[in-house]
Amino acid sequence: RTSTNRSSTYSPPRTHAALPVHPAAVARRVFAQMLEAGAPPSEATITSLGRVVAADGEGADEAFGLVSTMRQKDGIALRLRSYSPVLAVIRRAREAGKASAVEALMAASAVSQEEPELAALLEVSAKVRDTDKVYEYMHKLWRAIGCVIEETAKVLEGRFRIETAATAHKPEWDVCQVKDALVANGGGCHQLGWLQTGPWMVQRVRAGADDK
Repeated sequence: RTSTNRSSTYSPPRTHAALPVHPAAVARRVFAQMLEAGAPPSEATITSLGRVVAADGEGADEAFGLVSTMRQKDGIALRLRSYSPVLAVIRRAREAGKASAVEALMAASAVSQEEPELAALLEVSAKVRDTDKVYEYMHKLWRAIGCVIEETAKVLEGRFRIETAATAHKPEWDVCQVKDALVANGGGCHQLGWLQTGPWMVQRVRAGADDK
């Protein structure tokens, strides 16, 4: 006779559910194991780790240290994609000093910023009221691209709404020098900095697919 109380179904022993592990913690552990095993890090490795670390709201210091150390100590040639996530987390943290340092690292590596990186540098500078840097990045944007995306447009508009936008100026400037600069630059822009004070009027112009 076969007992009707017996069951052929196996039930595994109960275990406590594993606590979720932060992706950045896993990435750090894998990276440390690579270094311990003597595996040399590559640009792709640094970029991947930088992206995960930058996704952490508190990762500005670590992300900056990662790209600066890998380039200076290990001589790894980093690319634009390596620096972009670092600038993104620095942008959120409003670390103007680190933003300038990343820009210097990019220049040393002959890496040119594109719109997302320039927008990040501009926004950080605007939030710490560094009007000279704001002017510099605005002109880099102007020279690099013909028009900006919605996100960058909001950064630019936000800069001209703050009080320092109306008060930033040069105490002394030469009219003849400004005229000469306008001629040298083809008209329309002297690139000599903020000259006079006063409120700004900012207007949008939409560009089509042919930039017209």
